[in-house]
Amino acid sequence: MNRVLLTFPTGCALALTLVAALAPAAQAGRPNVLVVVPDDLSYDDYSHYNQRPDAPRTPNVDQLVDQSVRLTDFHVATTCAPSRAQLMTGRHNNAAGVWHTVMGRYFLDADEVTMADVFKANGYRTGIFGKWHLGESYPFRAQDRGFEHVVIHQGGGIDQQPSFWGSRNDAPCRLLKNGRPVDLAQTDADFATDYFTAEAIGFMRGCHAAGEPFFAYVPYNVAHLPHDMPPGARPGADAPTATIENLDANVGRLMRFLDTDGLADDTLVVFILGDNGRANARFRGDKATEYEAGHRVPCLIRWPAGGYAGAPATARDVTPLVSAMDLLPTFMDVLSLHDVAGRSADVPLEGRSLKTLLDTDDTNNAPFFNDRVLVADNQRLDDLVKYKQACVMQDQTDAQGNIAHKWRLMRPAAGQPWELYDVQADPRQENDLLAEQNSGPAGAAAERLRAEYEEWWREASAHASEYGRPIAGSAAEPEVCLYSHDWHMSQGLPPWNQTMIAEGPNANGFNAVAFARGGDYAFDLRRWPREIADETTVSSALREPIRSARDNTLTRGKALPVRAARIRVWNGDKTYADERQEVAPDSDGALFTLPLPAGPAMVQTWFYDADGKELCGAYYDYVRLAKP
Repeated sequence: MNRVLLTFPTGCALALTLVAALAPAAQAGRPNVLVVVPDDLSYDDYSHYNQRPDAPRTPNVDQLVDQSVRLTDFHVATTCAPSRAQLMTGRHNNAAGVWHTVMGRYFLDADEVTMADVFKANGYRTGIFGKWHLGESYPFRAQDRGFEHVVIHQGGGIDQQPSFWGSRNDAPCRLLKNGRPVDLAQTDADFATDYFTAEAIGFMRGCHAAGEPFFAYVPYNVAHLPHDMPPGARPGADAPTATIENLDANVGRLMRFLDTDGLADDTLVVFILGDNGRANARFRGDKATEYEAGHRVPCLIRWPAGGYAGAPATARDVTPLVSAMDLLPTFMDVLSLHDVAGRSADVPLEGRSLKTLLDTDDTNNAPFFNDRVLVADNQRLDDLVKYKQACVMQDQTDAQGNIAHKWRLMRPAAGQPWELYDVQADPRQENDLLAEQNSGPAGAAAERLRAEYEEWWREASAHASEYGRPIAGSAAEPEVCLYSHDWHMSQGLPPWNQTMIAEGPNANGFNAVAFARGGDYAFDLRRWPREIADETTVSSALREPIRSARDNTLTRGKALPVRAARIRVWNGDKTYADERQEVAPDSDGALFTLPLPAGPAMVQTWFYDADGKELCGAYYDYVRLAKP
């Protein structure tokens, strides 16, 4: 059966990939690779696709559109982290453990092989510049997954809980460079996007000068919330529009770097214009929906020396159904990259090389693309739910090999009926064919795609009961922080951004962890993060206000009357520790030292007031091995 498993739970944008030629001394078959992923953008955010007077002005991206092979039916996930999992692994994200942006369901399974792993195994230098969003702690960090040079913010947005406190795209902003904090105010950049671009160019230029091939991944965090006004914004442009135009200017900087350093002609450029879908005038739906706008975005590929366009005269459209999962297999095929040694049979590549679609020979297209099946779903829960916001996609070709139908079989939820659309004839998905008929081509397509979904679900959900577990007590990361952002909860969302943390919500859940070895572990339970310990206590509000993500107003948050704390550590039916202690209101929080065995466990914490009423869990829990 010709099928590929592709799912789309929660958000984020996929990718600009630029593959540059090496310095002459190292040029033999070793082009460089640059992947750039803007966040939360789609068709209406670029002036090539949106000519309304109030649309963002994006001349650099527009020029790239006019010079590229355009994949017109390209699909990503409906939110950030799942799309990144697809891009990095060439596999469907549910099977890789990634179907949410919080609750620890964005931790990329430790046995997955990433794009960076593959490039590194082939002798490339690897770097990331921007938003990783596949795990904050060992073994999920970018540096644990094949990247040697890491310049990022943490979390799924620059103001989310794992990021440095108070950070925004402009000052104040603190980022991580190879594990060390960098204050944006101490750099030559005034905006995070500008800094990531400068760091990426510096990395690529250094590798090129040394004659070393590089893979540089630049997943910009814009235009994900929060929206901050970049310097030099066009008069009259609001913050979201100015942010997109600043992104376009940075794309221009990358392209000029390739030109000035002599890399442009032999550079493979893959630009996916959004890491997830977004509402637009072309298609029905929005981010985090199963409808077309939720997961279909423009994708551009340009490589003049390889025959992939490079000028308006050679630009063209490629119309078959393709996905973000196809990029890693395409790189491996086009660049003759071998796979990593010892890839587990449990994590096979599921995307397919686009090589035959990208060349100019229309007669050699792989027959696989004539009837491939992709599945999209939007989960955004702690546990996978069958039929939740499902979309099963397939091209159906006629006897001459032309695409006759682009089927979309939809189901919002288990208790609701299936819907069927042909988006080739009905791009806005306004005509549900199953509401009119259950026979003929539509009925046959629905029956076929329902069966495909059932098989897909069995495979994609096979390991859904397993947890991604940060490892405490490892030499690779001696201390880890267990964030409320990653609490597993049966209902609702955990406090996942800094505005929510400041508001002090009464919420709780548990963190899934693993202890590298047995011993005494120290747990430092806090209401506020350590980096502002000099201005807060466990029971205070903020001394220095932060900008609210809700409306950009300043807030000092909420003081919580914390007077006691509790921690419980268990695995299955076995409780390893369950302790409680009083907490001084002028302290940072509570310290526990617990003897624990090696292996998996769950950790949950509580803060109480003087009457014993539960206030919340500890939003920050710093864990280290105190005594082996």
